[in-house]
Amino acid sequence: MYRLVAFAVSRRFLMVGLFAAIIIGGLVAFQQLNIEAYPDPTPPMVDIVTQSPGLSAEEIERYINIPLETQVAGMKNMRTIRTISLYGLSDVKLQFSFDYTMSRRSKRC
Repeated sequence: MYRLVAFAVSRRFLMVGLFAAIIIGGLVAFQQLNIEAYPDPTPPMVDIVTQSPGLSAEEIERYINIPLETQVAGMKNMRTIRTISLYGLSDVKLQFSFDYTMSRRSKRC
């Protein structure tokens, strides 16, 4: 510990430069920080809406909702699946926990 303090005292300009670099880096990082005034407390959700004119609610459930539910059931960090079947319309809502993050490499356009 004595040697570290002696080194810092003997090289004052190096320590001042290192201090200035850390302060400047902190200011740059603070300016790029995303701070929201009103953060969104709702968990991440995905809403899948499909239309199939002419199908009844039972057929929508059988041919669209159930296959969609089985395909997305194993997604990582998914908490709930909610479905609505109407005449000619299917709505599947997927709710994820806050642990779910998508990396840039896994995004698809």
